[in-house]
Amino acid sequence: MTPFIVTFIIVVFSINVAAGGQLKDACSSQADCDAGLECSKNKCLIPYRSPMECVTGWDCVTGVSCHYEAGQPGRCLVDHRCPANGVCTKLGTECDEDGVCGYKENEVCYGPCKTGLVCVKTRCQRP
Repeated sequence: MTPFIVTFIIVVFSINVAAGGQLKDACSSQADCDAGLECSKNKCLIPYRSPMECVTGWDCVTGVSCHYEAGQPGRCLVDHRCPANGVCTKLGTECDEDGVCGYKENEVCYGPCKTGLVCVKTRCQRP
C-alpha cells in the first residue's frame, strides 16, 4: 500500500473512533445510530448544535456545516436547511429537493450549492 492510502485509512478510522465509532456508519433509522448521532441520508451524523466535535461539513447532518471559531474544535453550527415555509432568506438561494437552501447556478457559493451543482472557482456550476 502507498503511504497516502495508509495515511488516509488511519485518518478516516481516527475520525470514526473519535465520534464514538459510529459516525458515518450506514443507517436506515435513528435506532441504528449511537446516542448523540442522527440518521441523515442513511448515515449516522452529528446533529445541529450538538456538543460533539466535527472535522468537516460531511460530519454534520444534511444542510448543516461544521464551523470553527478562534482555534476551537469544529461544531455543527451553521444551518442551511430550509425553513418550514420552504422560502430561503439568503439572496441567490432556493430550497432544493434535499431540504437545503442551496445557491443557484452561477451564484457565488457562500454556502452549499443546490443539489446537482458544485462550487467551482467560487460559483455554483454544473459538474
